[in-house]
Amino acid sequence: MSTAVLAAAVHWPRPVLVLEADIANVSSAMPGFFRANLTSDAGMHKLAYAQTRGLLNATNLIDPEFKLAIAVHELPTVTDVPIPALPDGHRMWVVPGFLGLQSVDGTQALWRRLPGLLSTLSESGIDVLVDLGRVGRDDVRSAIIDAADQLVVMANSTMVDLNRLHKRFQLPDMSVRTEGVGRAERMSLILVKSRHEPLAKRDFDKHILPVLAELPFDPDGAAVFSLGRQDPKPERNEYRQAIRRSLPALVNRSAQSAERMVG
Repeated sequence: MSTAVLAAAVHWPRPVLVLEADIANVSSAMPGFFRANLTSDAGMHKLAYAQTRGLLNATNLIDPEFKLAIAVHELPTVTDVPIPALPDGHRMWVVPGFLGLQSVDGTQALWRRLPGLLSTLSESGIDVLVDLGRVGRDDVRSAIIDAADQLVVMANSTMVDLNRLHKRFQLPDMSVRTEGVGRAERMSLILVKSRHEPLAKRDFDKHILPVLAELPFDPDGAAVFSLGRQDPKPERNEYRQAIRRSLPALVNRSAQSAERMVG
């Protein structure tokens, strides 16, 4: 799971659910963010099972009885291996990714069902952040891509990533989503500054997509969210602070996109 997604969710200004929807890799949230502390069976495989049984809806998704999502705000404190703390009063749920890639097969109906379900959850006052991982050509999760209020692409500020993105957006499945009036307005970039040979933000603004935020090269700070590393002085964590600074623009852009889609 993207480190930035979890970091953003921890500091999101409203209740939020994170969906680890990667189909190329097993869950990294369970051994990373949750530090392998949990015996929970929650995850994408449970969503797929609930879908086949007609039990997947917005209410059941966050109902602890169905064990589809992990309510981070309700977890007990584990002093020896604590997970990242949430701000007081914040509510955050996580649906971990697949525990085994064999579970990915036969999930086409799930991806078609999720946009409507997540929209209903959002209308109830819970925002949704979906981590898709890498998006393949003619991706089976295209329904989520097309229904999202906003699409944010993560990249390193290198010529390598600029070239990769440029070539990727030339392919038909992505070019059709970026060309035309209003279509590209939902899409933006978050750049992680490269330690070596970094490109300027303006290069990505000009050739790829608008850059919404830049994150520092801070492996120690990022490890708080990717690996559950302890963070005794969060105010000195450059990565955490950069994420917090990026949230107003991210939240506002999502709201504006949602208004355009409704209009």
